[in-house]
Amino acid sequence: MKMIFQYLFLLVLVFILSIQKIKLSWEISTLYNNNENLKVEFENLKDHNLKLTTQFHIENSPANIEKIAKEDLRMIKKRPKKVKYE
Repeated sequence: MKMIFQYLFLLVLVFILSIQKIKLSWEISTLYNNNENLKVEFENLKDHNLKLTTQFHIENSPANIEKIAKEDLRMIKKRPKKVKYE
């Protein structure tokens, strides 16, 4: 009788450990997929950041600022005064 309880106990223990293993395998798989998704999203954000940084530098370049001042604000470039030495 004692032997039957030991086998039954071992069987229940193996069953519980098998369920835990399946649960952990599923969690690892989920975390791996999340990690892959985060890597893809990170690469997309790096590309978007590069585009925005490039756009920022283009829009804030002195040539572009001068172009906007001339076309939109109708400003003219001030010419230096001529100084005569006698």
